[in-house]
Amino acid sequence: MEQNNPLDPILLIRYLEAKEQLSPEEQAAVLQWIQYSPENRREWEQLCELWEQAGQVGPLSELDTQADWMLLWNKMQGVPQKAAAPVRKLSAVYRWGWQVAAVVTLLIVTIWGVRQLNSPDATQLAQYNYVAQDSLLPIALPDGSQAYLNQGATLTYNEDFGKQTRTVQLIGEGYFEVVPNAAIPFFVRADSTTVRVVGTSFNVKQVGQEVKVTVNSGEVAFSYQEDTLLLTPDEVGTYQPGSQLQESTNSDINYLSWKTGTLRFDDTLFPRVVQDIARHYKIAIQIENQALRELRLTSTFQRQPLSAVLQEVATVLDINYTHKGNQITFFIN
Repeated sequence: MEQNNPLDPILLIRYLEAKEQLSPEEQAAVLQWIQYSPENRREWEQLCELWEQAGQVGPLSELDTQADWMLLWNKMQGVPQKAAAPVRKLSAVYRWGWQVAAVVTLLIVTIWGVRQLNSPDATQLAQYNYVAQDSLLPIALPDGSQAYLNQGATLTYNEDFGKQTRTVQLIGEGYFEVVPNAAIPFFVRADSTTVRVVGTSFNVKQVGQEVKVTVNSGEVAFSYQEDTLLLTPDEVGTYQPGSQLQESTNSDINYLSWKTGTLRFDDTLFPRVVQDIARHYKIAIQIENQALRELRLTSTFQRQPLSAVLQEVATVLDINYTHKGNQITFFIN
């Protein structure tokens, strides 16, 4: 298995145990490893969840866990195992006590069925993968929830979805209508962020490392590391690398046009009209005259072809346009 920005796993444990005791360089190394890839992020989230569960386990401070942890970590990464070597006892500084021992035990039990370990008896949960190639793709999830994928988006979940967990992995843009179930919250993983809901409807858009969540109904918890926003209808949460989560009010009435097929404009300035049409039809539009930027449009288009939309806009605003290939230019004679 390809290494994802390799990091000493003991450093991850030390970060969980008492990150304030790490040097700034060590803390930065951990954060860099977490953000290096979605796979690293998933491993980190698994470890955090199991670390919290370890608080229910009694003292195991006499166990030497470094060798166990390194063996498990190497298996998780697909590193070939060598013959056993004598294990050096850890000093008190590096013996992290009952929490590490519990985490190692829990990891062995839990991750065994989820990740590929180098054992012929290992089992792996099957995954369901959906890809919206050329158009919107509706997906009926096993718990009765509904997902809709925008063109080019992918959705993945394990075969045990809905039994003990309800977690999906999203790349691209998707809209979710979640069936309420307080006992089993619904999670959407998008790049390095997490969306947690009980029962609601919302849109998640992931482009590169940027993630935007727009709530249609209910309440959504949008998280990145230790930062969390609680979002309600018509609120937007945005994550951009290198900054905290940002909360704002939704001003984009056409953010779901890819799903509904409807573009609506209500005394909308022309630059915003152009932006929404370009996004909806995946084309490039240029405004040639500065005077066009002051025009406003009130109109609604429901699943109309691009040619009909362009003609109506030009007629209503008394302007002209050219359409060459994937480039449209609006101008005034």
